[in-house]
Amino acid sequence: MTGRVFHTSDWHLGRQIGRHRRDSEVDAVLAEIIDIAEDYTPDLIVHSGDLFDSPRPSLDDMRRAAHTLRRLGEIAPVVVVAGNHDTTHVLTFLNYVLSDMGTRQDEQTRIRFATDAHPDRLLLAEYPTRNGDFTLRIGALPYLHPNRFTYDFANPDLTTATYAEQMRTVQADVYRRLAANRGPRDILVYAAHLFVEGALPSYSERRISLNAEYAAAAASLPDVAYGALGHIHKPQSVGRSGFPAYYAGSPLQMDFGETGETKCVVLAEIGPDTTPHIDLQELHAGRRLVRLEGTLEEIAPRAARVGDAWVKAVVNVDTFDPSLPDTLAKMLPRATLVDIDERRSGTAHRVLDRQTAATELPDINDLLHDYLADRGTSGPALDRAMAAFTHLRAEPDPEAPTPCCEETLLTAAIAGQPLDAPDRSSLLTGIDITDAETMR
Repeated sequence: MTGRVFHTSDWHLGRQIGRHRRDSEVDAVLAEIIDIAEDYTPDLIVHSGDLFDSPRPSLDDMRRAAHTLRRLGEIAPVVVVAGNHDTTHVLTFLNYVLSDMGTRQDEQTRIRFATDAHPDRLLLAEYPTRNGDFTLRIGALPYLHPNRFTYDFANPDLTTATYAEQMRTVQADVYRRLAANRGPRDILVYAAHLFVEGALPSYSERRISLNAEYAAAAASLPDVAYGALGHIHKPQSVGRSGFPAYYAGSPLQMDFGETGETKCVVLAEIGPDTTPHIDLQELHAGRRLVRLEGTLEEIAPRAARVGDAWVKAVVNVDTFDPSLPDTLAKMLPRATLVDIDERRSGTAHRVLDRQTAATELPDINDLLHDYLADRGTSGPALDRAMAAFTHLRAEPDPEAPTPCCEETLLTAAIAGQPLDAPDRSSLLTGIDITDAETMR
């Protein structure tokens, strides 16, 4: 006999792709998640963080989250862990909405939010399985920013410890509390939003949160029956012998860092003394993200197979082509072009050193002239444009203050001019004679 855990994560409600919202896709994949949960009949549903993409989600996304969580809560108890994109205030308000403004206490226990990582305020909860044979005991750790250790975990012993060492201490405490008075029929579950060393990111996550200095050691994860992890968008297991820990990943390909990834939810059958059975159930509702790169001739045969997808095109061209968007749109009649990156041969520039920057950097007039000419402006029209630009540059700005002496000295120093050339009569370190008379 086993207990069943349904694990989903990183919905990022409100995430756009370019300027496009994806509401119909999001609604479709959330409905798919609900359908899979209904068929699986879990004993516990875990969302391991980043419910929203923004700390200030829209009302539509708040409604979408409330509706989906309420539907999931009708299937099984739900625990939502706060991710690095979530805020305590938003999740607290969502809890308030789900409990019908605090009037339905049953809903508050049916859907719970783990928003506090402080040892005395961790979410530790117990849920009996449907058959009553076991109890699922879950400990949930929300995302812990490194700065939190300074303010919320003022342990002198950890002042100079690395992030991994600090996380080892925190997770050991979670396990100690979770395993306290554990009975033979208790099944331990750990849920957390964190980056574990060795996990393969999609590179659509925030780069700062994937820094190796802010990674938790895999060996520090609590030794439980199942670990429901969030933060990494690529579904995967975290290697550790005898302990299944999984990133469920995002339900949609969030951006072009996730191109080609298969999305899923995790179905875990676990018991205190049985071999766990883990199934990654694929999700199919989202549109694919496709990156096309090459010349138009190279892109054309691949474009015919793209279909209904979000597309980023990186096109190699010899000269500027104003008809490029229309050409690509005809090649991709069912796709949505999110971005076109036009790359021209010979546009790469070497990094300029100080000597080169002072002697070879083109004048702004030359840059504008080349830019306009490259885009088809020529003859008298180009001459008039350049004359107008030269006139504008020569006009003094009436709102610009007269440079002070210190600014003149700084400008001379940057230009490599001798510092005895600028006028020093109005330096702030001295007082002009006229000003001194006025001050009397």
